[in-house]
Amino acid sequence: MISGKATDDFESITNEETDQRLSETEINELLANRRRRVILSFLQVQDGPVEVESLIEHLTYQELEACSGDRSTRLFEEIMEAVWSEHLPLLAEHDVIKYDRESEKVRGWTNAGQLTHRLREHDN
Repeated sequence: MISGKATDDFESITNEETDQRLSETEINELLANRRRRVILSFLQVQDGPVEVESLIEHLTYQELEACSGDRSTRLFEEIMEAVWSEHLPLLAEHDVIKYDRESEKVRGWTNAGQLTHRLREHDN
């Protein structure tokens, strides 16, 4: 597992900024990255928390379909690094997801709904 800042566990109380709506700029920034859109789409169809490894496998599978050659191990490691160091922290910072490094589980959080209804716009 890659080291970094851990978030509170799932039972913790949300921070006082949770009730804030995301700005249009924040929404566009969060949805600008394809991997973040895939993460949100994946979480949207799940019941409850999912294992981060399942999420990374899903991202890897989707990207392997779009490229040629056998680079699955390297791609998996690249995606794992990006998910743990970039995507999960950024989404958690905006209260879109909640993740726990110890259990390695993630789920949608308070502001997820502000993004999920906009996912189709970015994929078209």
